[in-house]
Order: sequence, then C-alpha cells, then structure tokens
Amino acid sequence: MAKYQVVFLAFLAAWGIASPVRAQDREGTARIKIDPGQPQQLIQGFGLNYTGPYFRNDQKAMFDMLIDDLGATMFRVVPYLVYSNWEETNDNDDPKVMNWEYYNDRYSTPIFEATWNGLRYLNSRGIRPMIALMGPVPTWMMDDKAPPPQHKVCQEKVLPSLQGHLNPAMYDEFAEEVVSMVEYARIQAHVDFEYFSPFNETDCYPPEGPRIDPEEAPKVLDAVARRLKREGLGDIRLAVADNAVITNDYTDPILKDEELMKQVGVFSFHTYGEESVGPQVARVRASKHPQVPVWLTEYGDLNDEDKTFDNQWKHFSLAANRRALTALNQGASALFFFDAFDDYEECARRLCYYGLFCSSSHIYSPKKSYYATRQLYHFVRPGWRRIAATSEAAGLTLSAFQGSAADALVIVGVKEGGPGHFRIELPPAAPAPTNWELYETTRELDCQKIMTVPVREGAAEIDLPREAVFTLLGSWKKPN
Repeated sequence: MAKYQVVFLAFLAAWGIASPVRAQDREGTARIKIDPGQPQQLIQGFGLNYTGPYFRNDQKAMFDMLIDDLGATMFRVVPYLVYSNWEETNDNDDPKVMNWEYYNDRYSTPIFEATWNGLRYLNSRGIRPMIALMGPVPTWMMDDKAPPPQHKVCQEKVLPSLQGHLNPAMYDEFAEEVVSMVEYARIQAHVDFEYFSPFNETDCYPPEGPRIDPEEAPKVLDAVARRLKREGLGDIRLAVADNAVITNDYTDPILKDEELMKQVGVFSFHTYGEESVGPQVARVRASKHPQVPVWLTEYGDLNDEDKTFDNQWKHFSLAANRRALTALNQGASALFFFDAFDDYEECARRLCYYGLFCSSSHIYSPKKSYYATRQLYHFVRPGWRRIAATSEAAGLTLSAFQGSAADALVIVGVKEGGPGHFRIELPPAAPAPTNWELYETTRELDCQKIMTVPVREGAAEIDLPREAVFTLLGSWKKPN
C-alpha cells in the first residue's frame, strides 16, 4: 500500500503543484501535427550495447527486464575486452590457413565462454545479436608509416608509433583473425547471428580501434568479405564503419566498392553530441544502394563520472533521448543505447557508469535513464514506420510512428522547456484515435501513465511539465 501512496503523492506533485505554471502556458498553445499520410523509414528495432565477458548467469533477470519491459529487440555485443590480446603472436605464417589448434584454445577460454553463454541466452529469447569488435590490433599487425590524417580524429597529437595503424600488408592476417572468431561463434559456440562489425571507431585510435583511414576502409573490408565467403559464411552481413566522429565520410568510399557492397548489410555510426546521421543517410540514399539501412549503433552520453541525479536526468535521460529522436527523424532505422549496464571499460581503463542499470555487488537496478529510454523502446515496435510529426514549440523534439494497423499510433517527445500546453492535430482525412494515453518520465515519475486525453473534433489538448520524456499512445477505446 505504501508504494501506491508514494506514486499517488508523486502524481499530485507533478500535476498539482505545477498547475499554476501550466495555466499560464495556456495563453500560448503550441501545436503538434502528425500525418500518417507521410510515411518515412521502417523501424527495425531498438537495442543496447554490452561487453560480452561481463555476462553472468545472475544477470538473466536483468536481461529479461531489458527485453520484456524496456522493449529491447537488438543487442550489439563486444565478445572480447581488447581483441589484440587473443592473437598476441601470429597463429602461423600463412594468412590463408587458420591454425585451429591455436584458435580453439583462445576461443574456449573463460572470457570467451562468458560471451558465448550470453549470446546463446539472447538467442533463447529470440534475439540474433550483432557481434562487434573493439580495440587495437596486435602490435605485429601495426606500422607507423601512415601520413597525418586528413579527417577529424578524437586525439590529434598521437605519435605515429602509438596510433596502432593497421599495416596494409596485414589486411589478410587481420581478416583471418576476425573471421576465425565469427566462425568459431557460429560453428563451435552455436550462436545464431547475422551482423558483424569487424572494427570500431577507427578514427578514435589508439584505444577504441586500430587506425584505419576512410580511403583504407574498403580494402580492409574487402579482405574480411573475401574471407567470410571462403569460409562459407557469406550470409553474415557487415555493419560498417562504426566511426566515432559521425561527420567523417567512410561511407562514400565503401559505397563505391560494388563487390564489397554485396556483403554490407548496414551503415553504422556513433554520436554523443548534436551531430547526427542525416548527412550519412543522404549519402546512402543518393547512391546505387539506397535500400541499405542506417543504424545509430552507439548513443547516450559521455559524462558518466558525474553520478549526481541532475546529471542522470539532464544528460542520460533528456539529452540522450533527444539524440535518439533526432537520429530517427534524420532517417535511422535502429538505435543502440550505450550501455546496458555499468561495467569496467578496457578502453577507458576504469569502471564506467554509462549503463541503464547500475550494479552493486551483482545486484542490478534500473536508473532514471532506463525509464526515459522505455518511453520509446517499449511503445514502438519493429516493423512500425515513422510518420511525419511537426511542432513549432521551442525545446521540443518529437517523433511519431504507426504500426501495421491503422489504430497503432504513437508519439514520443523530449521536452526541455518551452510552452506547456499543446494541441495535437491530425489531417481531417486521417482516422483519429478516440483518445490519447499519456505516459511520462520526469524528475519525479518513472514512465508512468498520467491520464487519458479525449479527442474532440479530431484534436486533443494536453498539458506537459517543463521537462519530460513523454509518450502519447493512440487509443480507439472509449474511456471507462
């Protein structure tokens, strides 16, 4: 009973104390217009990142909650902490021949076994995870011969000897190394997956990945694609190029390689700032391969060492979900929040706090960012389509979606200031719901249903708090 009393008091705080402000906002009603007659991209799903070796059997309840309650349908999993370590010495002198005595020993270690266990658990829940590699290549694959980069990099003054540049003479060795891992995953570990990202953030060297410049990326990926086909793994689709600086153009060089594009399944990008996928989507749509989807495979926030509630709310809840909706509005078909749970990041060499779940003595509990992310992930399902949504209101980021049925209609928004009173409108010819069910995550509320808003003469009017992540779920049922 006490739990429901707390929820009721929070409800009164959000809607009673704030009511004078909302009354003032009524003088400047802002419009939200959605139009199912303007369909946009298909949504393939929403997912999470995590580092494979940290999977434990006692985490299964957490993963169940991420799938069943949050609504995650995709996972991007890094199988190894730093993949240079698994082949510190060459398996043999011939990149065309895999030394399986060597590789079987590596991939059956406890670190890899934890990864395979976690991936198989995801399979048991009906999820085919993406396998993604992170970290530098072994030192024997590196050189210091690359000229200064002509593109933006995370750290501009790294000495050539410390950049971890992948030697072009080692592309086939690199392909042998990474393909041996996915072959073991498929054949020996019995993991069902379709997408593979062979390198990560090669513009954020040395910790995140080897230095591979945009003009070099197609040649590296050609070697990987050839080796996949040679090993009978041609059905595995490449996710490329997972660059850290989202404005860097790895995309055009890859698009121009017609043979490579037969293996490319998705273009993938990362952002933790205001730049998003729009220019990259435009490159793909203007190419000979406009059907290839664009995914945002990392987003969230980087200010993780500030563990205050205000930072969790402002950055990991409001800003992160604004980035999610911005990417969707610019054409992304899938999103992957970074990270599923707090863990030790090998690249950062410290315990990191990016996760939707915190971990204390292996007890996992959701943060405020979990509930803010749930406002999108829980209500919008794979196979739905984004539709046109506009508003002139300051401080409002907005997306709308429609399911396969005409009565599956959802609006998701992030409100950061601006007006508080809104009128929701559909075109006269569009079927309007009977009412909208309003859910909110605020400083006080955790993805809770607030009210049912009736639709009258094709429009509805609602009040929203100054700051919120909110969802409006269209309903064709008459309220009780």
